[in-house]
Amino acid sequence: MKEAFHIGQLVRITRPSSGHADRRTYCIVCLVSDEDDTLLYRVKNTVGIERLVKSDEIEPAALTAVP
Repeated sequence: MKEAFHIGQLVRITRPSSGHADRRTYCIVCLVSDEDDTLLYRVKNTVGIERLVKSDEIEPAALTAVP
């Protein structure tokens, strides 16, 4: 399975499972496998909030984005 994103890439969460779009910039810190081998991304923002998200819930941040 080819990854859509890479570690260190800045992303924005667009379709979270909670239904509320969080437009803050996050950085991908690692890749994690779920119990059913679903690829998840651990993302972290500048205040230290971490989340696990799927690739369809995030999009690349703009090239001018800062964390």
